[in-house]
Amino acid sequence: MTAEGLALPWPALASGLVVGMLLAATYLWLLTRSVRSLAHARHPTRRLLLGSLIRLLMVGAVFGGMLHVGNVPQALAAVVGFVMVRTVVVRWRIAREAA
Repeated sequence: MTAEGLALPWPALASGLVVGMLLAATYLWLLTRSVRSLAHARHPTRRLLLGSLIRLLMVGAVFGGMLHVGNVPQALAAVVGFVMVRTVVVRWRIAREAA
């Protein structure tokens, strides 16, 4: 196997990472809006379930579309970007509330 055969598609990985990061930011923003609206909701359980379903469909559609159109390394890079942003935001929120 040659070195060219082992080369990673860096632009695809970078774009996958950015897509995953943007998806995580959107996911967390929608989660925040959904949770904050529960206090004023007439049916909070329905709203929570609907919000969860919408977020799940959004994430599944993006990752599924990336696998369908793109390639596996790009989709894995998107997962890494998603997890990175989610981890950073959760740790930041925990540190902020602890202070």
